[in-house]
Amino acid sequence: MSTNRMRRTAVLTAAMALSGLTALGALPASAVTTESANDTFTRAAPDRTAPNCITDREDKGKIYTTVWVTNECKRYYRVKLIMARGADSRCFSLRPGQTRKSKSRGVSPYLERVVLC
Repeated sequence: MSTNRMRRTAVLTAAMALSGLTALGALPASAVTTESANDTFTRAAPDRTAPNCITDREDKGKIYTTVWVTNECKRYYRVKLIMARGADSRCFSLRPGQTRKSKSRGVSPYLERVVLC
């Protein structure tokens, strides 16, 4: 068996074992791993929730939901809207006092959380 094939087999075996542990609840879902260029596994970084001074307002619909996000903080932030049952927004910048609008399409989408980028 060639070295590359043995390495691929070892990586796939490790990935299958880790995914099985995650499915069984032995590992938290945030411990999902990814393969880097040098065949080592790293822990994925968790999303950082936006501070409370980033406020939001929703206009919910059956297909589209519009969310307005306002930065009431004293500093500049980059945020992303995480939607349930809909498309997440891209990262965008908010200056202090600025309001931005984002529209998401899905089956009755709603805002799950606002995270920092």
